[in-house]
Amino acid sequence: MRAKQCFDCLHIGARLITVAALSFLMFIILHRADVEAQAVHHLVIQTMSGGAIYVVDLDASGENPRHLRYLTDGIDAALSPDGTQIAFTRWDHPSLGALGSLWVIGVDGGGERLIADQLRQPKAPIWSPDGSRIVINVQTGDRLKPEHKCSSELPNAPLQADADGDYIRVVVEVEQDGDVEVKYCYTLLPRPYWGLGTIDVTNGSFTSLPHSLFSYVGDWDPQNPWRLVYRGERGLVNLDLDHGTSWPLTDDVADRTPVFSPDGAYIAVTYWQHDHWEVHRMNADGSGRVRLTETSLRDLADQRLSGQEPRSWNNAAPAWSPDGQRIAFITDRTGRWEVWVMNADGSDQRPLLPPEMQTQLNIQYFGVDERVLSWR
Repeated sequence: MRAKQCFDCLHIGARLITVAALSFLMFIILHRADVEAQAVHHLVIQTMSGGAIYVVDLDASGENPRHLRYLTDGIDAALSPDGTQIAFTRWDHPSLGALGSLWVIGVDGGGERLIADQLRQPKAPIWSPDGSRIVINVQTGDRLKPEHKCSSELPNAPLQADADGDYIRVVVEVEQDGDVEVKYCYTLLPRPYWGLGTIDVTNGSFTSLPHSLFSYVGDWDPQNPWRLVYRGERGLVNLDLDHGTSWPLTDDVADRTPVFSPDGAYIAVTYWQHDHWEVHRMNADGSGRVRLTETSLRDLADQRLSGQEPRSWNNAAPAWSPDGQRIAFITDRTGRWEVWVMNADGSDQRPLLPPEMQTQLNIQYFGVDERVLSWR
């Protein structure tokens, strides 16, 4: 009888130990999740291309924004995968074809250093998932200045107006034999080609990557380090960095500035919606497109009732939260560009920063593939 009681005691004790162990394990899991939610993350904000770069601290979900501070001036600031450094570029001169450089600075504002120079107007740096390389855009030639031409055929390229506001001047020439020749004189706008290259962060060495004539850097797949997605001439393009091959991801020329979700499952893009910018989301393979932002009919009606000409708001420059649950973006729905946030499905759109922070940021957006936000 006593042996059976001892056995029962051992059995009950083992169960109690198991329950305690499970409870402790659940505590650790929940504690880690809470620590992650409360961990300090950073949102980098570029007020305009080549202008002031700010950083603000916040939680993984975008809550509790604090300590907005100016860092430096530059172009297309991008946070490193570990969130400790920011890459950006600078140009020696704004004219087409000018040289520029790639820089890195700490999120605390320290350690600013040159990574590479003698680059032809570099922009849009993006970090590799392991932080060892940075892909950038560089100019690769073609027409860097306006070009005046006279031809017997009408042009099919963008033109620059003359001092009188005319784009084409018709010149009639009569030859000695009486033949009449009609020529069209015009000035072609600059049309620089843009290519891709990768830079080693350690030694600054530059390696050109396969690209189209007009290639604009998008994002590096966080789960597949061999894959880069960029904007090409006819839509978004996949680039296999290991094999140097590329293939279309989308066939919509309105897709701009693609950015992967942290788990690599989705891509958010700035989209040219007929006459304004919107934010779309799609699966990583280009399927399942969803429009996340839209000016409601009620808001358009309210604009008309208040005597305004109805217009759709602009929503652009998406950046995923570190937990992948939300998307930050900029919008001009209040009459000025502000930083807002929404759930990954487009719901609960609201200001990300308090009014006093929004007021400090004089954000300007021109839709030239510039990066405004980076969140890690």
